[in-house]
Amino acid sequence: MPYLDIRSNQGQRRITLEAEPIVVGRHPECGVHASDERLSRRHCRIERHGEGFRVVDLGSRNGTKLNGVRVSEKALRSGDRIEIGGLAIEYIDPEEALPTRKRQTPDFAAAAAEVARKAYDKATLDVDLKEIVGNAKTDYERQLLDIIEGSPDRSFESEQIGLVDSRGVTLHASADAGGEGEGAESVRVFRMLLLACFRARATDIHVEPRGDTSVVRLRVDGYMLTAVELSSAIARRVYGIVKILCEIDTSQKPAVQDGHFSVSVPGRRVDYRVSFTPSVHGQKLVIRVLDGSNAPNRLHELGLVPWMYEKLRRIATRDAGMLLACGPTGSGKTTTLYSCLREIDVEQRNAITIEDPVEYELPGATQIPIDAKQGHTFANILRSVLRQDPDVIFLGEIRDIETANVAMQAAMTGHLVYSTVHAKDTISAIFRLLDLGVEQYLVANAVNMIIAQRLIRMLCVACRRSVRATPAQSLKMGQLLAGVPEIQVPQGCAECLETGFHGRRALFELLEFTDPLRDVVLKNPTIQGIREVLASNHFTTLQQFGFQLVAQGHTSYDEVERVAGTE
Repeated sequence: MPYLDIRSNQGQRRITLEAEPIVVGRHPECGVHASDERLSRRHCRIERHGEGFRVVDLGSRNGTKLNGVRVSEKALRSGDRIEIGGLAIEYIDPEEALPTRKRQTPDFAAAAAEVARKAYDKATLDVDLKEIVGNAKTDYERQLLDIIEGSPDRSFESEQIGLVDSRGVTLHASADAGGEGEGAESVRVFRMLLLACFRARATDIHVEPRGDTSVVRLRVDGYMLTAVELSSAIARRVYGIVKILCEIDTSQKPAVQDGHFSVSVPGRRVDYRVSFTPSVHGQKLVIRVLDGSNAPNRLHELGLVPWMYEKLRRIATRDAGMLLACGPTGSGKTTTLYSCLREIDVEQRNAITIEDPVEYELPGATQIPIDAKQGHTFANILRSVLRQDPDVIFLGEIRDIETANVAMQAAMTGHLVYSTVHAKDTISAIFRLLDLGVEQYLVANAVNMIIAQRLIRMLCVACRRSVRATPAQSLKMGQLLAGVPEIQVPQGCAECLETGFHGRRALFELLEFTDPLRDVVLKNPTIQGIREVLASNHFTTLQQFGFQLVAQGHTSYDEVERVAGTE
């Protein structure tokens, strides 16, 4: 059933769409009411139109925007975003949601205008870029410009990046781009580095001293790519800026130092976590990018196939039981479980998270960080939380038998528990719990579902090319390749930094605990016995999920084998 995901300064809520139209505005009788002066009393209406729904502007004074374009009347597709003042309304149709959703063009007129604008921008950019590169004093500016200008993203420039220290004080505003001398050059270089990170969609920045120079590498789609080589003098100035932003003692160079800062860009604020570690040639700097705009926020954005989406959402919104996510570090387990958490109305249910550290902010939930130095372990905090009348508990990780037993007993006594465990797949997660020392009856009765996942790179649509599948590939993919004469392989272009891949998504494997599976776990749990039970159900392995993406042209066969291949 389609629904509206409504976000405002007052919080977040969901409205299921029925036959009756829904009016949005300031009037108290409106179906979606908001006390925002930018809204008209009756601003717009969302109503059934054919087999779907549409938005109709009701002559409002400020207009109604759909995906950033002002409209008077427009049919809605899953993922469309309606913006009215401070109100954001996302239209979601789970049956329409696809594993990968391309960016929607609002209308043909807007598309034609966009093409004309890009042609004009490119013509002027070519002239400006030649002038910039021709007048550049250093090689590092040219190297960074190659990354910056290679991306089609033009949402903001380096001068619009404001630097904010750990206390929230803006030290260099976005308009502060002028000035001469070493200090101004250092700020300009650092901003260019941050902009290159934005344009390349990097999740980490590594500055590694190597003798007389320092190499800057970016982690993009899980892989390290060399971005630029800085002189030792420039690198020292960049280190100085980062330490000032993080309020780190600049005199303690051999020490391990940590901190954080943030930057403001048009439309949002991005946080960064900083780590300095001494090495042979000096301190190595690693900056972790915590940009929520690059990660999915809701369950329908994860790319699950429809039957997986329905199963996972049903389990994730129950009143009791345990949902476990497994996979290696960095496979997106926390992102998936937070997407499940956002399906729950935290205004009506008491949600508490216990994490090390807290990675995402969840309005309406109580979030508790682990502090081992103070004796605040997962098990201790979990026992304390159970006295806080929780309905939903998110436990960052099950590491030991004590934490596992308390979490599973909580799941059996009327609490909904989310947690993670390190295991390669769903079947291995069962034996991981048993190896920790958890009793078989606890595993069988407490766990409702285990979800395994991996992150896989998606092919760049600008440069991918088609090839015929080899006999070995066709044999291994089997029926999944039926009717697909060719598969796609990476090539490389400026938009994907010559990697052939652009962006990542998750592979999923869902194991739901049924009565036959519980019998096997209770009596004599073996891998073969569990597989025999799963063979009679709709069970898809990580590799099979990946091969479906290969058949659809979203990723390559070799990438699936690298991430989810079996012996």
